[in-house]
Amino acid sequence: MTPSPTVLALRLLLTVALGQTLQFQEHVFLQFLGLDKVPSPQKFHPVPSILKKIVQDQEAAATNGDSRDLCYVKDLGTRGNILRLLLDQGLFLDSEKLPQASSCLQKLLHFNLSAIQDKEQLTMAQLGLDLGPNTYYKLGPELELALSLVQEPHVWGQSIPRPGKMLVLQSVPWPQGVVHFNLLDVAKDWSNNPRKNLGLLLEILVKGNSKSGVNFQLQDTCAGLRQSLHASLLVVTLNPEQCHPSSRRRRQAIAAPEASCKSLCHRHQLFVNFRDLGWHKWIIAPKGFMANYCHGDCPFSLTTSLNSSNYAFMQALMHAVDPEIPQAVCIPTKLSPISMLYQDNDDNVILRHYEDMVVDECGCG
Repeated sequence: MTPSPTVLALRLLLTVALGQTLQFQEHVFLQFLGLDKVPSPQKFHPVPSILKKIVQDQEAAATNGDSRDLCYVKDLGTRGNILRLLLDQGLFLDSEKLPQASSCLQKLLHFNLSAIQDKEQLTMAQLGLDLGPNTYYKLGPELELALSLVQEPHVWGQSIPRPGKMLVLQSVPWPQGVVHFNLLDVAKDWSNNPRKNLGLLLEILVKGNSKSGVNFQLQDTCAGLRQSLHASLLVVTLNPEQCHPSSRRRRQAIAAPEASCKSLCHRHQLFVNFRDLGWHKWIIAPKGFMANYCHGDCPFSLTTSLNSSNYAFMQALMHAVDPEIPQAVCIPTKLSPISMLYQDNDDNVILRHYEDMVVDECGCG
């Protein structure tokens, strides 16, 4: 039997309304995560081992029921609850305009700090320069790294930017792997005054003489560096609003036989799979989490046995006297956080800790 036009119209309206509701819920949840829209990373970037370790340690602590200070990054020795790996958005400068014969390359480094909110406090900013795989079997020439602030805005193709304050002047062997530099003061200045963020000028020079053999090695070294060089800025911030001591206390729930408590208030399992939401393309870890939910009745006769508050007991008592007063409802009484590692719309890798994401216990309230 073919549905009538009215039924088809109702189905269409229901589908549209459901779609709009899901979009609204998704938008609200993304705002909760600090995002304005669903990220669509252009390409996957390797996750630093330090971020992987932090996530693994947090998951292990949650599994074991250990207490965690989500506002202290033990592996980095600094306060913070938001970690961002900002990728370099700068460009290589024209090799024909290099000022010295021994100058291997010059590169503008630029990091977008606009995602850092005013209420966040910068506690760490570490520049990482990946100079290629570290190996002792094929040692190359010694390199000199010169890192300076850019003093004036640079127009691509017109001139070499004028360097300002020298931040780093250091010799390193090559291949070296990743070298790190502390840029906390610079990042704080940029965050407080975004117009000052004109970037950094990185120059790499090869130490040696002008013999033909060395020149040949210089060309090979520079070509290898241009291919292997990657720069990133690891930024750690602390949001004080998310790092206040919890005022919730854990109450001991009184367990009842499963057969007689199916309709009473208790915790139900609910696994949130990010693939089902289509978010697996930008959430790196975890693949999902056990969120759980609370559901069930809160009868007056058993309110004291259902991990309830004193207010819930009084509300149940008043409902028994006056049925127009609503009954106590089944709500979470203990929640725990999760850690999420994901990529944003700028392909940056973000590690954030989110409170109250997992229901551990339920009660009447």
